Amino acid sequence: MNVKDRNVVVTGSSRGIGAEIAREFAAAGSRVVVSARSQKPLEALAREIEGVAIPFDANDPDDVRTYIERVENEIGAIDIFINNAGIEKSTLVEDLTEEEIEDTIRINLITPQVLTAALLPRMLDRGRGHLVYTSSIAATTGNPAMSAYSSSKGGLTRFAESLRMELRYTPLNVTILHLGPVDTKMWDDIEENPLMKSGVDRFTKFRLLTVADPTKVAKNTLRAVQKNKREVRLPRRMAVNAALNGISTKLFEAFQAGIDVRKDGGKTPFQ
Repeated sequence: MNVKDRNVVVTGSSRGIGAEIAREFAAAGSRVVVSARSQKPLEALAREIEGVAIPFDANDPDDVRTYIERVENEIGAIDIFINNAGIEKSTLVEDLTEEEIEDTIRINLITPQVLTAALLPRMLDRGRGHLVYTSSIAATTGNPAMSAYSSSKGGLTRFAESLRMELRYTPLNVTILHLGPVDTKMWDDIEENPLMKSGVDRFTKFRLLTVADPTKVAKNTLRAVQKNKREVRLPRRMAVNAALNGISTKLFEAFQAGIDVRKDGGKTPFQ
């Protein structure tokens, strides 16, 4: 998709990966909406990129339920939607509170699905759109002390893959970001967590762990949208895990060639 003059929305964009993605799309000529709970950094970023700041709480069902309509009422049709808002909690299962579990699953998994369900009919009516989901290498395997996070990101990956199959015979596209460690505050918190230190040290010792630059993630995300790529895997040294994990999905998708589930569901096929 040509991103120039397109309306791009990035959730979780007050800092880190989301902020860099917003900057990258703005530099490419997109009109960018940035959304997050942290209002001051959000407004500062919007001024910097000449975008629009729309506060958004991914953990508030009422805010989520009305978000798409609020955005389109303010800026017009959303062309590219980047589901980037997310949280991470590293702790033992027995020490997780019910609230921590619910917050992680809601923000990382339920909210992207609700937003997608609200936006998808609008994109389909317009015959254009690109949906991006920030998932994780943690989606591809279990991780000790990251049970809630891994399960939420695993669910997000399966959701995005299923959506891609549904949209196979439409003009819409789906990209999944499978990211390992990225140089952000979230990764700093993981490195400082004593539950994670031994694992991080071991993977680092065997040169299996590298930390990606958020600017590089943003540039690859922009390129993925421009070229309609299915997936971004960074850092590259850890990408093999995501690639192997995706084999079964690709095989299943191949066996479904020629099957238009939307048509079977009574939807009008695209010509």
